[in-house]
Amino acid sequence: MMKDDQYVLVDFLVKQFSGTLSEIDKQALQQIFDEDPSLRHQWERYTSQGISSSDVQLWNKLDLDQARANILARQSSSPTPRYAVRNMPKIGIYTGLAASLLIFISITFFLRTASQDRQLVPDQVYHYKNDVLPGGQKATLTLSDGRIVALSEKQSTVKEKNGEELHISDGQLRYRPSSDQPELADLKNTLKVPESGFYRMVLPDGTKVWINSASELSYPLAFGKSTRRVELHGEAYFEVAHEKDRPFIVSTIHGDIKVLGTAFNLTAYSNTASNVTLVNGSIQLTDKNQHSRQVVPGQKVEFDGSNMRVAKANIEKETAWQHGYFYFEHDRIQDIMEQLSRWYDLKVIYQGEITKKRFGGSMSRSVSLAEALELIKRGAGLEFEIDRKTVLVKSRN
Repeated sequence: MMKDDQYVLVDFLVKQFSGTLSEIDKQALQQIFDEDPSLRHQWERYTSQGISSSDVQLWNKLDLDQARANILARQSSSPTPRYAVRNMPKIGIYTGLAASLLIFISITFFLRTASQDRQLVPDQVYHYKNDVLPGGQKATLTLSDGRIVALSEKQSTVKEKNGEELHISDGQLRYRPSSDQPELADLKNTLKVPESGFYRMVLPDGTKVWINSASELSYPLAFGKSTRRVELHGEAYFEVAHEKDRPFIVSTIHGDIKVLGTAFNLTAYSNTASNVTLVNGSIQLTDKNQHSRQVVPGQKVEFDGSNMRVAKANIEKETAWQHGYFYFEHDRIQDIMEQLSRWYDLKVIYQGEITKKRFGGSMSRSVSLAEALELIKRGAGLEFEIDRKTVLVKSRN
């Protein structure tokens, strides 16, 4: 089977690094260099760098056809931003021998980072050192006996120690109603979502929960007769199943949210004040000092354990993450980067004096980090540098 000319040179490079380049191959290479002398310089540049013994093992195991397919599929299936951006260079699939070198570089990059971090990819558009892919649906579930199970989007079944079956279907964890098994109330589960992740679940009472990055939710396999209590560290959106005689309570580091049946967004990370935004229904907020307040739809309450600050809520902004996009409104760059740091799993460093201006706008959470930073910096007067998963923010002036 004849190979596409697009891949001739990369095949020779693979053979060079795996030690299988034959004399016939060398003659063919010489013919390529005679036709295009510039390729000789590029060849010598790549081959002179050498490779480690671990790289040799990787090259020998490489399924080149699959590697090509993966790279081209990654290029052609790049997620589309929520809105169009003008003057945005387009990523194309190039033809000819020069493109083979591009594919070779991509293969090398993926080989060397596969065992480290699958989110790291080359930046072929904006000229950063590398790019970072957005987060996705992932979580771990700690069972009542301490076992930790990785959850995926695929349908599966997880068994608790008493034989209770937990089901994953349609990309979410589902608990079956268990009102007739009160002994399950003593069994606790904790769903933990890492940086760059999110997850959906349905609790035993039918309450739906969307859990954001760097968050965890703890709950029993069955709720008690008088209350339904869960504990949240991080951010989650709740659609609580209505039960008039059994209120739903969310405990946080700064206080409790008590509801009967409603929808609300709750942010309760330990490093900042908590806040709750009520979409519909009614809730009662009680802080650690036992101060209480009734919250009505459209209100946002920020609370830190001792003070409560009530404001009109921007529902779209507070729930944007649940719908798959970022929404900024009069936000400092530090607040914007904090959201990005959780979604892309980043460390952020600020250099020099950073603007105190506030910014607004929206963008899809499916774009890569490089594209997100390019969208932000256009009106922010800032420059960004990416080094693996560290982002440097500095003033353009």
